[in-house]
Amino acid sequence: MKKNYTTLNIMFLVSIFFAACNSEKSSSSTPSVPVKVFENIEKANKILIEKDRDRIEAFLLRHNLQATFDNAGFWFAEIEKGNGAAIQNGSLVALKCTINLLDGTECYTYGEDSPLVFVVGKSNELSENAGMQNAISGLHSALVLMENQSRHVVVFPPHLAHGIIGDGNSIPPRSILVYDIKVLDVQ
Repeated sequence: MKKNYTTLNIMFLVSIFFAACNSEKSSSSTPSVPVKVFENIEKANKILIEKDRDRIEAFLLRHNLQATFDNAGFWFAEIEKGNGAAIQNGSLVALKCTINLLDGTECYTYGEDSPLVFVVGKSNELSENAGMQNAISGLHSALVLMENQSRHVVVFPPHLAHGIIGDGNSIPPRSILVYDIKVLDVQ
């Protein structure tokens, strides 16, 4: 799988190189990036998104998770129904949460004694836990579909997680993340 991403990255860099080396001069005085470069970037992104989708769907099938695809771009499976308040933007939430890579590698764990705590919809709010300053953007979108005391598995593609750079610690670049979330408290 890593080889496929390496090949795509090499194709992308070669296309930029050739586009930059194009000796034809434009008659216009405004410098422009060749359309071919944008087409190649768009094509590479579509291929990566397709591969991510295939990997996520294979993961869900392997783990027998009946997940729903949300229009925000993540997959969402209810494991335990909640019995409390629905989460809304502005809610202060406390989560018991395990964050894994798609291959099962554990990246972070927040337990009942040290939950992940933040305000939903406030990406600039700092977490009360060291090592994770902000919840990923996709998590905010997923949480508003949950209620207190519920448990869900949510799978985020890279663009809703830590993107092309990872988190600089436990999460590598372009990682698909699997969140196993138990909502402990909603205020």
